Amino acid sequence: MKRFFAIALILGAFVTLLGLGTWQMQRLAWKEGLIAQAETRPTLPAVPLQALVDEGLEDADYRRVLLIGEFFGEPVRVFTTLSDANGPYEGPGYWVLQPFETDGSQSVFVNRGFIPFELAPDALVRDAPIGTIRFEGLVRPDDPPDRFTPDPDLDENILYRRSIAQLMQASDVSRALPITVDMPAGAVGGLPQAGETKFTFSNRHFEYMLTWYGLAAVLLTVVGTVMMQRRRR
Repeated sequence: MKRFFAIALILGAFVTLLGLGTWQMQRLAWKEGLIAQAETRPTLPAVPLQALVDEGLEDADYRRVLLIGEFFGEPVRVFTTLSDANGPYEGPGYWVLQPFETDGSQSVFVNRGFIPFELAPDALVRDAPIGTIRFEGLVRPDDPPDRFTPDPDLDENILYRRSIAQLMQASDVSRALPITVDMPAGAVGGLPQAGETKFTFSNRHFEYMLTWYGLAAVLLTVVGTVMMQRRRR
């Protein structure tokens, strides 16, 4: 009975290690695709938002989009930690996302930029522009919460993911496109600090894949060696 249990345990561990290695291989392909998108798409000419909507928005991440319309409603803060910032502010803080209605009556949440937790006494925090504005931004996908995401604080309009559903709930917006748009950088030193879209990503999935496959190979080698030694005895 113990022998069968040991065999089942070894087989289970081997299959698990192979599965983890395969998962990292899939993550590697996903991350390489994401890096390729971030390197090429922002350099393409901006297209009107309606053109992206007509294409379906399934493959719009990092596309440069032209928006014409007005901000409305109240901003929603999304917790983040900004590092390697383009502007002078970084560290823990919030993204400021606010609903925006285009001249084509499309509603989309626009990321106006970053505000740190600790503000300097002379920090200038701007309200959203009033009236019709025109700008080019970068499309970012919906980011729904997972089981590790803290619950949103709707009383304070604070979220922990850029989830379209939660943004709509916090700002009392009944409809919005399933994307957000990052604004370009504005005047230096002003807040919110826009133009902070990240184009570089950590990519260690190949190392992780080799680690898991390597452990599977080590396990197989050890079991094979033990079995050969027992047979010789």
